Amino acid sequence: MLYVSRRRATDADIVNIVDAARARNARLQVTGALIATDARFAQILEGSQAAIDELMDSIRRDRRHEHVDVVQDRQTAKREFSIWSMAYSGRSVFAESLIGALATNGSDELDDRHLKRLQDFMREFARTSP
Repeated sequence: MLYVSRRRATDADIVNIVDAARARNARLQVTGALIATDARFAQILEGSQAAIDELMDSIRRDRRHEHVDVVQDRQTAKREFSIWSMAYSGRSVFAESLIGALATNGSDELDDRHLKRLQDFMREFARTSP
């Protein structure tokens, strides 16, 4: 699953989000990656449907996000972020344009090119992160 949201979190909040997500995701056997920009979040979550549903319920209630839009929800045979309970490499200015292109703002239309660019970017930063 890939969602984008509008960020309401402070930088200190993001440290707490990442720490809590890593522990919770490990417990739920969820893997994934998170990108934060000055204005938005994008997160990929991989795991059982029950675990993803639990996390998404929590994310939708979290006041540090708003306008949570799922832009892709599909089953895959292989996890892309299998070594990461939550890959995160800090705030990204570059990613703002990638995430912004997917913020649906009520539209059901989604350009697959934008989705692929964001996913490729997330895979690359996870691959090269320490």
